[in-house]
Amino acid sequence: MYTQPVIKKRRNGRYGNNNWIKYSSKIQRDVFLYSDLEYDHWILIEFDKNVKYFCEQPLHVKEFVNGEWVDTIFDMWIMTVDNKYKFVEIKYAADLNPNHQDFSKRSSEQVEKQRKWCSSFGHPYEVHSEDFIYQNKLLLNNYKIMLPYIDNRKIKNDIERKSIINILKLNEKSTIRNIEVQLPHLSKQSVRDTLYNLIYEGVLNANLGSTAVGINTEVWLVE
Repeated sequence: MYTQPVIKKRRNGRYGNNNWIKYSSKIQRDVFLYSDLEYDHWILIEFDKNVKYFCEQPLHVKEFVNGEWVDTIFDMWIMTVDNKYKFVEIKYAADLNPNHQDFSKRSSEQVEKQRKWCSSFGHPYEVHSEDFIYQNKLLLNNYKIMLPYIDNRKIKNDIERKSIINILKLNEKSTIRNIEVQLPHLSKQSVRDTLYNLIYEGVLNANLGSTAVGINTEVWLVE
């Protein structure tokens, strides 16, 4: 299991030098991300209820594999709730397409070396491009709206949480607007803070993949 990145320093990337440091409630520490693509990928992993743990920049491999020198750092290591894991590299599809004008021989060779190392030692390996990350842009944008509310370092208001859960026990499904109406003594900010955290924790489901998060979002209890 990998718990800390092997590098924590600013670096410049081919597609700009956007560096992100964000707190992850899932692994309870700051994470270090080195491109917008890595940042968006992390948001998906952070909200994925099937992911139990992850580590960015988890391993720096320096060794010979079948006579070839491999010197590479993986972008992420992910473990799911069923204790299965995989190494992941995050790349733009054009980087790996030899017929594209933005093809990167360096990136292509890096991926092949990572694939060879993982195959040699029996480790599952995947490459996640923008095709994977942006397959549901609405869902990703909803997560981005919710993200500022998610922080397990904050003290939970159990009374507010129970009030929302009790409404959903009676109504099965409800819109955020309906919950706000039924809890007039609470601010809209407070209701959404509690709702978003219950969704993040897997207590509630929501139609985030098909509806922009807001007053018309439907939520319901996870069975």
